[in-house]
Amino acid sequence: MKYNFFKRRAIFLKSDSILLEPKRSEGNLFSLSLDENIQFLKGEFGESSDFVYHRFTLNLHNTPAAFIFIDSLVDIEKINNQIMRFILQIEDDPYLSKSENIVDFIFMNLLQFTNVHKLNDTKSVIHALLNGDTMLFVEGHDLVLGIGTERTKTRAISEPSIENDIKGPKESFIEDMHANMAMVRRKIKNEHLRYLNLQIGDITQTGVCIGYIHGIADAALVSEVKERLGKIQIDGVLDSAYIEEWIQDHPYSPFSLVDYSERPDKTAAMLLEGRIVIFVDGTPLVLIVPAVFMQFFTTSGDYYLNYYFASFLRWLRFVAFVFALTVPSLYIALTTMHQEMIPTQLALRIAGSRSGIPFPALVEALLMEVTFEILREAGVRLPKGAGQAVSIVGALIIGQAAVEAGVVSPILIIVVSLTGISSFAIAKYEIGLTVRLLRFPLMIISSILGLPGMTVALLALLVYMVSLKSFGVPYLSPLSPTTKSDLKDTLIRASWRKLAKSKHFFNKESEFDIEGE
Repeated sequence: MKYNFFKRRAIFLKSDSILLEPKRSEGNLFSLSLDENIQFLKGEFGESSDFVYHRFTLNLHNTPAAFIFIDSLVDIEKINNQIMRFILQIEDDPYLSKSENIVDFIFMNLLQFTNVHKLNDTKSVIHALLNGDTMLFVEGHDLVLGIGTERTKTRAISEPSIENDIKGPKESFIEDMHANMAMVRRKIKNEHLRYLNLQIGDITQTGVCIGYIHGIADAALVSEVKERLGKIQIDGVLDSAYIEEWIQDHPYSPFSLVDYSERPDKTAAMLLEGRIVIFVDGTPLVLIVPAVFMQFFTTSGDYYLNYYFASFLRWLRFVAFVFALTVPSLYIALTTMHQEMIPTQLALRIAGSRSGIPFPALVEALLMEVTFEILREAGVRLPKGAGQAVSIVGALIIGQAAVEAGVVSPILIIVVSLTGISSFAIAKYEIGLTVRLLRFPLMIISSILGLPGMTVALLALLVYMVSLKSFGVPYLSPLSPTTKSDLKDTLIRASWRKLAKSKHFFNKESEFDIEGE
């Protein structure tokens, strides 16, 4: 069987202008009549107020011509003060007869401007207009000149807001795809860094770029990424998350099988390991494939610290992951079915604190966990200043009030607090979401089957993780299957003397499970 890619398409209310097909023959070529060409493009863009055309007369044999552009996308000052003024100053050439191509003559004179190109079909012209180009039409000629006049207003490059580190570069990607590509190019000044441009989205035509280093990235991996991106069928792509869901090997898995980054230094490091990066225009996050479970516990800052400290921090994140996943379930199992495993003094204190609590341990834990999740979500959605106050102060007040009212026990407040802090210590937000999702069924199983049920559930989760793959790479690599040479940058971070020339498993020949699933 082949991969089961999503076949759904977003439902949009399509206007008549979108459904209108160009009524042109012979490959949708333009007419020799200037008026017909203007009327055709006016029909394509409908009554859009930012569709602008400007007629004028060239000095070359007094030939009628017109500029056509999308006002909201172009730099008007550049059109008026540079291009228009220059074209009107082109003197008539006595050696240029009317039968010769005036457009070619203008094209040679416009070469001082960057990004000038010839077009002769309607699809290319419409696409260029929507990218901010200005079209020059000349009476009696079906060849069109496209002049790059895109308005480039983007936010300034700022510090990372998601992947914060104490040491290392303090720059992050922005919403301009080309600016992001340039930031990576400055990190890797090598001719083997390759970029492949695509367009995804039947209506939005969003720019997407595949980046890899030729000779390091596996050629089969590059082909697989191109094939999966080519199979995406959707009307619009507004963020990289749209693409992430389409290209995963297991789209229904709670585990993230595609990594992302907002940092150029991390993106460059992933390229040097043989991974593929995917830029999406309009989003400051770059997708990285393949992705394995262990890389979600590493950060860019690990490579800017002493390797002893970096290894310690990685183990600390592993411990936080285990705590966030299992502590509530362990509390429920011990207090419900395995009281004999708790030390006597602690058991007496827990029993005393739970005396008078009207709910069983499961309901008590679910009540506090759901409350904590609601507070955390409220803190994200509210304005920045108010959100922090709600999430922190709200948790303290509600927790204290719940204990004083006898709804929950004090020991549970400690359990919920430890769980929440541990989830914040996980390096990647997606893994934190996975833990938050899996925590609740694990709590229910522990309340019914106790520690044996909890153990079986964790083993089943481990077996499931072993079965996952990301672009043909086992999700638990290099732990399962074990690759000794790659372990020096997994559970621990070896010194740079050992990592400098190491061969990562991503640039080895991969077996893509194209016929699987």
